[in-house]
This record gives sequence, structure tokens and C-alpha cells, in this order.
Amino acid sequence: MPQSITSLRRALRHGRNNIAPEDRAQFDYSINQTFIKSGALLRSSSIASYLANDGEPSVDLIIKSCSSIHRPHYLPVLDKRRLKFSPYCWGDRLKNNIFNIPEPDTTQSFPASFLTTILMPLVGFDRQGHRLGMGGGYYDRTLGFMLNSNCKKKPLLIGIAYSSQMCQKIEHQPWDIPLDAAITEHGLLYFSTRAKQLLRTL
Repeated sequence: MPQSITSLRRALRHGRNNIAPEDRAQFDYSINQTFIKSGALLRSSSIASYLANDGEPSVDLIIKSCSSIHRPHYLPVLDKRRLKFSPYCWGDRLKNNIFNIPEPDTTQSFPASFLTTILMPLVGFDRQGHRLGMGGGYYDRTLGFMLNSNCKKKPLLIGIAYSSQMCQKIEHQPWDIPLDAAITEHGLLYFSTRAKQLLRTL
């Protein structure tokens, strides 16, 4: 009998949270370095990432790199049932949202269509670029505009996860937005031609 999405999500989150601290530190460093060395910092005019929560890989080094080279960087903020993105430089003031996840303490925010690259935390993913999130649907609703065939400006979507979160197959729904690429401690996985063009070692 196929594993349900709920039990799969639970198992993946459990595994992610139980990675040994010394392994996690090494994995996170590798993930951050892979992104930095891909040249995406230079090729993206605006980058959104996240602050790690619930065992997610930390991308703090990426955020610090954006701040050091003055690359516009953003963090997701809750906007009812969707996300918007607020400017954030390393060390800026934060406040907790209703899920106790830190967000920039500012009223300035932008839609996802404003961004060129979005780093997305994953619960699971497969080799076709299908992803499994926390189940709230926030990113799906936020990125729904990308399903419009007339949409010309689409951010590059890069999933951030540990290799242990890769699944054999994740059932794809019509409203799901696939990833362009994923980064694990083992390196880059490409799911779109655009990712192959934009993410390459300098």
C-alpha cells in the first residue's frame, strides 16, 4: 500500500530533525558553498531565502554573502494565506510570526514575481523536481502566478534539502509548482534547462 503524504511528511521531518549535529554542520556548509560557487549570487539581481526552522538546512552563509556584496536579499513573511518577501540583511531586526518563525521587522514587502531567485526549504523532493512542503500550501499559493502561460517573469526556484529527503516519487498535483533545481550536501540537481544555464561553477 502506498505511503500516505501525511506519513511520508512525518517520516521525512523526523529524519531531518535527527541528523547528528556534527553531520548537520558539515552538510549545511556544503550546501551553502555549492550555491555560492554556482555563480547565482552574481547572476541574480534579487534573492530570497529563509531562516532555518524544524531541522531545515541553514542558509545563513548565503544570507551573509548577500549582505557582504550588497546583493538585495529577502525573507518570506506571512500575508494571510500567502507569502510576500521583505528585505533582510544579516543582523536586521526580526519578529516572530504566528508560527513563531522569525520575519523581518518591517512593513516593506514585495510579491514573489519581483524576485529572480527563491531558495525554498523542502520536506521532500524527487528527481523530477516535484516537492513536498510542510502542508500549508503557502508557497503553492504564492507561486501560483507561474502556472499562467502568459507569465514571462518567473523566479528561479531552488529547493534546499538534505539528500536523505529525496523520495522515489512525489505525486504531482495540478497546482504544484516544480523546482528548477535542488541543492543537497552532495551538490546540485538540475530539473530545468534554465537552471543548467544559470547555475554553473564559476
